[in-house]
Amino acid sequence: MHLEVVTPKGVAFSGDADEVIAPGVQGEFGVLPGHTPFLSALKAGTLTWRKGGEKSQLAVGAGYAEVSGPTRGDKIVVLVQEAKKV
Repeated sequence: MHLEVVTPKGVAFSGDADEVIAPGVQGEFGVLPGHTPFLSALKAGTLTWRKGGEKSQLAVGAGYAEVSGPTRGDKIVVLVQEAKKV
């Protein structure tokens, strides 16, 4: 699936991921390919994704995550105030 992390300054990350774990306001949640579409508010925390055996992370501010299901290309768009490499 495709992950895109966007801040007011531009795209902080754009690439493919096998799994994404995000800091939702009601607790962390994970997304795998084929997930049901949904929208969630995010709190400041760590956004983690895995591609193959490689794990990557960004420290993110508050924002939103939109998960598009397989009928819309299995895409996750994360809109946050800021994002920095961990």
